Amino acid sequence: MRAASILLFLFSVAQLLAQDYYDQARANFNENDLDSARYFINKNLVRRPSAEDYFLSAMIHEAANKDLRALADYEAVIQKDEFNLEAYFQKGLIYYNSASTEQAIKDFSYVIDNQKNSETRAVYYGSDPSGSKGSFITTLQSMTGKVYQYRGMAYEKLGDWDKALADFTTAFKYDTIADCYVNRSQLYSKMGRKRDAIADLKEAIKLEPANYHAWYNLAILDETTQLPPSLLDNEEFAPMLNLVGANAYESGDYRQAIAYHTKALRVNSKDDLAYLSRGKARIRLGLHAQGRQDLVKAMKLNSSRTEAFYLIGNSFFHEKRFKDAISFYEQYLSIDSSYENVWFNAAMSYLSLKEYNRSCQYLEKAKNLGMSQASEMIIKYCKSP
Repeated sequence: MRAASILLFLFSVAQLLAQDYYDQARANFNENDLDSARYFINKNLVRRPSAEDYFLSAMIHEAANKDLRALADYEAVIQKDEFNLEAYFQKGLIYYNSASTEQAIKDFSYVIDNQKNSETRAVYYGSDPSGSKGSFITTLQSMTGKVYQYRGMAYEKLGDWDKALADFTTAFKYDTIADCYVNRSQLYSKMGRKRDAIADLKEAIKLEPANYHAWYNLAILDETTQLPPSLLDNEEFAPMLNLVGANAYESGDYRQAIAYHTKALRVNSKDDLAYLSRGKARIRLGLHAQGRQDLVKAMKLNSSRTEAFYLIGNSFFHEKRFKDAISFYEQYLSIDSSYENVWFNAAMSYLSLKEYNRSCQYLEKAKNLGMSQASEMIIKYCKSP
């Protein structure tokens, strides 16, 4: 009798120690102290590990970017608790991110097919494959909509757009959030349904006015997109400033383009693309000297910005400084002789200087590259058409 009591006592102590190790490991994990978390959970893993121990071990491995080890632990969870949907879900995320898309779909489908019958309310960590939200703490019961999204993204990867669209749309039955609209919009774009894609992105922005992914994709699809002033000083949106600046330029709003690129340069004073683009916009407004300064700065920062040569040439051409224009056109043509517009502009500069032979040679080059306007000028100014 006494021996049985001692055994029971020792068993109780072991259980208390195991729980204590788990609690310490979990606390360290929550504080991102992964080494300590690994130390304490390993103490349980060498004893009689539970499904809970393996699950925490897997999360620690994931946080340390050891996904293969995490997969082994999630499989161990399932061996001990075959209906553990959290483990299937986490496995699915790893397979999705490692391009094992078919297996990811199987795991997500298992979660979807069995979620209604699950009684679990466990709180655990998830990671967002789209990259927009990073990691999050959630419960599986609140995750149904997201699981449909993830499976939809997996189907999209495989090119099964009908199933992807069905999953993205089903996700709205469970949760209407900005990311649902963003994910479906990207699929619509691939399917050639641009109008639907734009409509979804605008809905996403209504729900989440500072959603970077929604604004970025909208700016790509709709060239009239302009950022509201409230977002211009938001550092997260700095990478978008050149994109919306380019959109403003293409739509003819050169002053707005300059404003966007100027904002970009306040964030990064060595942004050669911002200097190049602002220089183009300034030249369009007749601010030739300022435009040239920007273009020269762009070339100093990035010597591959050779288009600055002909843009500077254009600025001199507009000022009727034809010799200076020719100098820059010739520099560009020595690097790239395939741009018919530069041959034509150089020809017009030579024509303005009454160097007809040279002008006709350059017009012939432009014509051979496909410029019909050059043919008309040859007929008008040169001896033979």
